[in-house]
Amino acid sequence: MPVSIAFVALADKPKISGAAITRDLAATWPSLPAASELEAKGGTLSFRVGPSLVVLGLMPAPIPWGDLEGPCATSWLWPKAAEELRPHRQHLIVTVMSDEPPLAQTKLLTQAVASIIATCPQTIGVYWGNATLVISPPVFREFAVEMLPDGVPLPMWVDFRVGPGPDGKMNGFTHGMQALGLMEIETQNSPESAGGLRERLMSLCGYLLENGPVIKDGDTVGESAQERIRVVYSPSAFGNKERVMRLDYSGASTGRKPWWKVW
Repeated sequence: MPVSIAFVALADKPKISGAAITRDLAATWPSLPAASELEAKGGTLSFRVGPSLVVLGLMPAPIPWGDLEGPCATSWLWPKAAEELRPHRQHLIVTVMSDEPPLAQTKLLTQAVASIIATCPQTIGVYWGNATLVISPPVFREFAVEMLPDGVPLPMWVDFRVGPGPDGKMNGFTHGMQALGLMEIETQNSPESAGGLRERLMSLCGYLLENGPVIKDGDTVGESAQERIRVVYSPSAFGNKERVMRLDYSGASTGRKPWWKVW
C-alpha cells in the first residue's frame, strides 16, 4: 500500500488531541469523508478518512539535524527556519496509507498536518520529506486552507531550486514531483532570471498536476506556437536516479506568462 509521510517538529510537552484534529478536518474541509473512530495502539493514534488510513506517531526525539540543515539553509519560504527549528525536542510522524492516487494521498496528508497545526500550539515547523522542504506552521496552514481541496499548494510539495551555471545561464530542477506520480523537471540552459525560471517551473508543474503526464519525450512547450522549448526525457544532471524531463531552451524565445501549452 503506498505511503506518504510528513514530519511535524514539536516543543516540549506537546498536546496532541486526535478528537480535536478530526473535528478541525471536518470543519475546515467539509467535503472530506467523516473520520472513523480514533484508535490508539503502540504509541500511535490512527483514524480513517474514506479509504485512507492516517497514523500519527509521537517520537520523543528531534528530527535529526542532518536531515534539516540543508533544507533550512535553502528555504526561501522560511528565512529563519534554522533558528526556529533548532530548539525542537520531539516530533510527530504523520503517515497516510491508501491505494488512492498520489495526488489525493498528498492532499489528505497536507490537510491532516494543517489540522495538527491548528490544534497543537506546540507545533514549531513542518519537514516535507518528499521535497526536503521545511515550512513554518502559519505558512503551511494558510496555503492548505486557501488552496485545498481543489488547488495544489506547490511551494509546500515541490522544491524549485534555481541558480546560475558556469556559463551564466540559469540552471534549475524540481524535487517532489516524483512523489506526486510525475517526472521531475530540469534545465541547464535557461536564459531567464532566477525568479523567471522558478515561475516557469512552477507553472509547468501545475499544468502537469492538472492534466497528468501528457508531455511526451520530444514535445515542445510554451505559451504560443512560436515559443517552443523542447522537452527531452534524459538522465538527471543533478543526481536524481530516475529519468527526468529536461527543458532545452536552444533556439527558443521565452515568455513570462504563467501558463503552458504542449505543441
